[in-house]
Parts: sequence; structure tokens; C-alpha cells
Amino acid sequence: MAFEAEAREERAYYDSLSLADLHALIHERRFGRTGMLWQSLRERATLLTSGWVLLELLERRSVNREARAQAASVLLDLADCHDWSPEALADDSDPEFEGRLRELRRVINARLRAASA
Repeated sequence: MAFEAEAREERAYYDSLSLADLHALIHERRFGRTGMLWQSLRERATLLTSGWVLLELLERRSVNREARAQAASVLLDLADCHDWSPEALADDSDPEFEGRLRELRRVINARLRAASA
């Protein structure tokens, strides 16, 4: 199957799922093959609904760098935060990695508090 056709099928599948189902797939580390899980999540999620799920994934070094970069991209969009690149938040070999994640957690906490106030 051509990549484009596979991507369309995956996208239709992910779009048919609830956010809770997408979160379960993320927890199970079942990200699909085409990146459409992240696109579906980006278009339907909010920081309140998905921020913690994405942040938790970023903090797991056992998750591959590509998946963490995809999750970081979605999280940064949802948080309207442009302080870091998704790659910088996924590169656990960088000595600044832990500091970036701590700062991102602080930013996410502040934005979630503001959004729920």
C-alpha cells in the first residue's frame, strides 16, 4: 500500500476514536506508522484534555526520539509555546534536556492553572 493511502486510512481510524482512546494508544506506545495519530490529536485536543498525557510521554526516555518529538510538537502547539523546538524537547542526549523539561512542566502548569481559573 502506498504511504499516502496508508496515511489516509490511519487518519480516518484515529479520527474515529475518542480522545480517551488516543490517550490509551499513547500510553501503550502504539503511535502508528504514518504520524497521523499526532495530527488527529493536534486538531482535536486542548491543553486541558491532553497536556499531561503528552508531557508524561516526553519525560519517558524509553520512548523513541521521533515519537517524543511528535508529542512535543503537539504539546507546544496546544500550549501556544514557542520557547523550544520539538527536537530540543526530545533529545535526551543534550545536557540541557532535563532543564528544558522542568521549565516546560512549569509553563504547562501555569497555563493549565490560567485556563481552569
